[in-house]
Amino acid sequence: MIIVNNMKRLFLLLIATGLLVSCEKSFLDRRIDTNYSLEQVFNSVGTMRDFGLGVYTQLPEGFDRIDGALLAAASDEAVHAWPGSNIQRLVNGSWGEFYNPDDQWGRNYAGIRKATIFLENSIDYRQILFRDTITEAGRNNYINDVNDIGWLRAETQVLRAFFYFELIKRYGGVPIIEEVLDPQDAPLLPRNTFDECVSYITKEIDAAAPRLRSTWKGFQSDRYLGRLTTGAALALKARVLLYAASPQHNTTADPAKWEAAAEAAHEVISLNQYQLATNYGELFRAVDNSEIIFERRYPATNSLERASYPVGFDGAQGGTNPSQNLVDAYETVNGLSIQQDTDFDPQKPYENRDPRLQMSIIVNGSGYKGRTVELWSGGIDGRGRPRTTETGYYMKKFVDEGLDLVLNRTSTHNWIYFRYAEVLLNYAEAVNEVYGPDVVPAGLTLSAQEAVNQVRDRNGVQMPEINVSEKEAFRLRIQNERRVELAFEEHRFWDVRRWQIAEQALGQSIRGVQINRNTDGSFTYIYPTQAVQMRVYDRKMDLYPIPRVEVDKSEGIISQNTGW
Repeated sequence: MIIVNNMKRLFLLLIATGLLVSCEKSFLDRRIDTNYSLEQVFNSVGTMRDFGLGVYTQLPEGFDRIDGALLAAASDEAVHAWPGSNIQRLVNGSWGEFYNPDDQWGRNYAGIRKATIFLENSIDYRQILFRDTITEAGRNNYINDVNDIGWLRAETQVLRAFFYFELIKRYGGVPIIEEVLDPQDAPLLPRNTFDECVSYITKEIDAAAPRLRSTWKGFQSDRYLGRLTTGAALALKARVLLYAASPQHNTTADPAKWEAAAEAAHEVISLNQYQLATNYGELFRAVDNSEIIFERRYPATNSLERASYPVGFDGAQGGTNPSQNLVDAYETVNGLSIQQDTDFDPQKPYENRDPRLQMSIIVNGSGYKGRTVELWSGGIDGRGRPRTTETGYYMKKFVDEGLDLVLNRTSTHNWIYFRYAEVLLNYAEAVNEVYGPDVVPAGLTLSAQEAVNQVRDRNGVQMPEINVSEKEAFRLRIQNERRVELAFEEHRFWDVRRWQIAEQALGQSIRGVQINRNTDGSFTYIYPTQAVQMRVYDRKMDLYPIPRVEVDKSEGIISQNTGW
């Protein structure tokens, strides 16, 4: 029997923000500026717990976090229709060490610092929480509080590892800070190597994972839902090791790194706690399903819907426009690319395609919000209207189709950090690099092909199995599978970097489709050679530049990444 993990909803606890004022613009700002002294914060279970839970607020955000845009709009998945958005800097090359729209250095070091403050000051939590244990109620309260703070300490250790991963995937090796430095200490902290950071992160996860709960579902009350679990920690470890094994950071193609990545992903699989959701289209709107391992739950809003609905709907403002580049990546129902399948008709481009295409992207003729979407020139959602799509497509994934924007209706949204399909794809990629597509490695339970075919065989998707025997051919299939299965989820932007194909993928122009309606009601699809958006990419962009202010503050001890 599969035990369903429901530790999903990350309700951000604003009270902790009140405890620690956000004056930490970077990790080199060492001041502890709080509304309470540390002694006051850590002398009671309430304030101690609130401070620990507040570390969760530093987790990365999704959706419109870059000036109203998804990070997908800086990859070959999409363009952002608002020309003034700062996301455009990431695609036109006008970013660097002085300004980066996705600069996460300060945010993640602030999270690391908060986590370290909590861990350093809650070491003696059993004594701090000591209370009347003569009465049965007193004993029960003490046991519950001790357990809760013990779990929270393990969660905070994993969160700190998460923050370090968010740094190293952007900047490469970064300084590892294992204690809260005194404000008077000179911040001369050199960068650790990427491999040293990976080792530190995995050791932290290994130390914390046994002390985490396996699930929060059914535990006392819903207020615990959304906190980290063993599965979430192991999923983070699997992703970290996959990045470490990839060509960007594994320049000698060391097979031991791929083996470690495969084994880490298999740890999650072996929990027998997660399974693929039965409806891919509804997965990203679901509050509770067995596929989500860890997610961030947002308060009720409609900003994503305003930026995603086709413009023919009142209140829609345009936003993320999926690219023809991405649409072309979806196979036909025969399991072939559109270039390979002789049955594919470019004048009926959305027929007999991978079902995930229209579960993720609104195309011409899609039924949406009670009517047929008109993406043809002159249609109510097509060219000729203000803020219309630049590519001929709108994003469907994540979006609540049922909101009435005129009435300003809202709903909650969840940004998924880890889900089971990614774990299976991570496993398949790593196993293939060492053993090829067909081999079930000793001590493991799946071949690479079996893992990826589970994802493809999801109920409602049921794409034909991949059946290739060559490692190189299977590698390309895995890369494409990740592209479509994980579209818009902030994987493609990083995947092409770690595969060392970013110059090809992110430097190419973004294409769209022009649709004309014929007098008989049929359509003509034209695929212009003219780019919807030109892109600029240089190999130095494989890693972000360290913010110049941090290099200067370190008096040159922190070295800049090559090319910046």
